[in-house]
Amino acid sequence: MAEAPADAPRAGFALLFSLSMAQFMVVLDFTIVNVALPSIQDGLHVATTTLQWLVSAYAVAFGGFLLLGGRLADVYGRARLYRIGLVVFVAASISGGLAVEPGLLIASRVVQGIGAAMLAPAGLSLLVTSYPDEKERSRALGTYGAIVSAGFASGAVLGGLLVEVTWRLVFFVNVPIGVALLAASLRLLPPDPPGSGRRLDVPGAITVTAGVALLVLAIVRLGDTRQATQPAVLAAVAVLLLAAFVARERRAQAPLLDLALLKDRGIAGANLTMITVGAFNAAQVMLVALYLQEGRGLSPILTGLCFIPQAAGAFALSGPAGRLVPALGPRRVLAIALSLALLALCGAALAVLAGSLPALLAAQFVLGIAARLSQVSSTLAGTRGPVAARSEGTASALLTASRQCGSALGVAIVSAALVAVHGATYHRTAVAVFIAAGFALLGLLATRVVPPAPPHPHTPQPEQHHLFGHRAGGIP
Repeated sequence: MAEAPADAPRAGFALLFSLSMAQFMVVLDFTIVNVALPSIQDGLHVATTTLQWLVSAYAVAFGGFLLLGGRLADVYGRARLYRIGLVVFVAASISGGLAVEPGLLIASRVVQGIGAAMLAPAGLSLLVTSYPDEKERSRALGTYGAIVSAGFASGAVLGGLLVEVTWRLVFFVNVPIGVALLAASLRLLPPDPPGSGRRLDVPGAITVTAGVALLVLAIVRLGDTRQATQPAVLAAVAVLLLAAFVARERRAQAPLLDLALLKDRGIAGANLTMITVGAFNAAQVMLVALYLQEGRGLSPILTGLCFIPQAAGAFALSGPAGRLVPALGPRRVLAIALSLALLALCGAALAVLAGSLPALLAAQFVLGIAARLSQVSSTLAGTRGPVAARSEGTASALLTASRQCGSALGVAIVSAALVAVHGATYHRTAVAVFIAAGFALLGLLATRVVPPAPPHPHTPQPEQHHLFGHRAGGIP
């Protein structure tokens, strides 16, 4: 093999940074709107019952279309779908920023979610396939996970700052980032291989997309209405659609989802764990944001700044985590991450009860570390091996979909708890945070499903995966 050019490491890092920033933008939109909700409500005269859909619409569309987005990346090309997702996401952000009535804003959030569902699995799949060596891949996933985890935590920080000017900047901020990433993709992304000739399973795509979307919608409505009737009907229809999808995939010539993925213990364990990670992460961000503003009377800017420790925690082990995962294996690192999260959430609940802001910020820092460790190790466990290699985009989409569905579930449950529990704000918040700690405990138990490291030792990699390493280099 010829030597890489002198600037190869820099080019490799440029691709890694570009893919990470795309996912940063997607994750950012989970939390950035939360701080802006009161300003949006005043500016567009949005009813209180409608307001929550500015957050939920994005979650429902993102979770519902993720698996389809991953399969489209496998069939039609990862780079192509990555660029299409960027264009859709940016266009929807412009539409949201220009909205003059609630219906258009909610519709824009739905389209944003669809764009994210195309962008996220394609970007993660491009990252995974561009680094065939396990150590290089772990290092790349370490940097990627740090930026993504920081995006989730820093949405509140950026949202608080932008709202002081106008809430519309919460949407417009995506435009320059998206345009820059689109331009970078034309130079940095490896070309898509020739068409695979595989067909898209349209009936399977319809049933699974509708089923997952309705399941997420049922979770959201449960937290919104706190009544079981309507969510139960939605969930029942979702289960029927998902059962029909499984039956379809078993006999389809070109299935949307390779069911063998779910038989792989590493992939199954990684996805189970990511459901719980999404649940406690989304829940604690919402709970802390509400507590700081309602319980301690902080402004949106100060509330956002209180999430800096969590963002810093996501970066704290950026280098070591990339070496820790291959050294200890995904299962052990996942167990460490979930143990840290469990301790941090219990500490955060006690800090709220004691009224100690420094202790709460320290817990946030540890949560950032835990989220980043779990992101790297679960991605490695969920995208490795011969089964995942056949459908990298779908395997990546499964991980993101699992976290998204977990996020919706966590927010719905703790929202219901905040209403059901009586007492002062600090008391209700502490109870809800302890419930979030329960999600971390379930995640810790789920790590036992992941096989001991390495889950797929000495897995041969397809030769073409080395083309990008030869052309653009890896992580120095």
